[in-house]
Amino acid sequence: MNHSAPGLDHADTIVAIATAAGAGGVGIVRLSGPRALAIARELCGRGLRPRHAHHVRFVGADGEAIDDGIALGFPGPRSFTGEDVVELQAHGSPVVLQQLVARACALGARHARAGEFSERAFLNGRLDLAQAEAIADLIAATDARAARAARRALEGVFSDRVEAIANSLSALRVHVEAAIDFADESLDTMGGEAVRRQLAEASAQLAELLADAERGRKLRDGLHAVIVGPPNAGKSSLLNALAGSDRAIVTEVAGTTRDVLRETVRLDGLELTLVDTAGLREGGDAIEREGMRRARADR
Repeated sequence: MNHSAPGLDHADTIVAIATAAGAGGVGIVRLSGPRALAIARELCGRGLRPRHAHHVRFVGADGEAIDDGIALGFPGPRSFTGEDVVELQAHGSPVVLQQLVARACALGARHARAGEFSERAFLNGRLDLAQAEAIADLIAATDARAARAARRALEGVFSDRVEAIANSLSALRVHVEAAIDFADESLDTMGGEAVRRQLAEASAQLAELLADAERGRKLRDGLHAVIVGPPNAGKSSLLNALAGSDRAIVTEVAGTTRDVLRETVRLDGLELTLVDTAGLREGGDAIEREGMRRARADR
C-alpha cells in the first residue's frame, strides 16, 4: 500500500550518513531516490549490479580518490524505502563521510531530513506506522529486552495483533448492522449473546495489547521515581545507596538538599531515574522553599 500524502514530493534523491557520529572502522553513506544509482555510478566509476557488493574507489569531481570501500545497490521497489537505494561503505572518518555526502549533493542529491528514510519507507508501503516507530525504539534500546520488544514490533507482531482485533470488530459490526437493517428477513446473523461474547474477547485482547504496549514503553523510556519526605528522612542516603556512589551530600543538618538531584541507575536491566528532592516541611529560608516547590512539581 502506498501512503503518499499531498504536498510531499519524493521525486528528489536524498543522502545522509547512516552510521553513528564520530570516528569508526566503517562508516555508511546512504542514498535513496530516482538518481541514487546514477549518482553511485559517478562516485564509483561503474554501475552496480543489484544486491551485490562491489569493491570500488570513490572519486571526487577532480578524479582524485576520496576513499576505497564497498558499494551496494538496491533497485526499488525491493529496497528499504521502496525507491532505488545505494549504500556506500567507507572508512569511518567523519571527514571522508562528509566528502562522500558533499559529492553526492554536487551530483544532484540533497541532505535527508531526520527520519526521512523511514518516512519514505512508510509512505511507499514498505513499513506501517508501528514498524517505523519500532526502528527508532530499536536504535535507542538500552538493554536486550528493549531491543527484543522493538524487534518484534519491527517484524510486524504488534501490527498483526492490532489488525486481528480490528478485523474481529469489523466482522461483528457487519452482523450487528445486518440484523438491524434486515430485521424482517431470515439472515444467518449472530445472536445477541454471541455478539456480547465476541465483544468481550476483543476487549480482553485489546486490554492485553495495551498492557504489552505499556511494558514496551517502560522498557524504552525507563522508570522515573521521585524520593520525597520530610528533612533528614534518609532520602539522599537512599539515592546514594541505589546509585552506589556519594552523589548527594548527606549531613545531620535539616535542609541540606536544596535542589533537585537526578541519577540514572540500572536495576535488572531496566533504566530507573531517581530524583532526590528537598525535604518537605513548613518554613525554611527562600532557597529551601524554592527547593520544596521544585520537589512538589517533580512528583
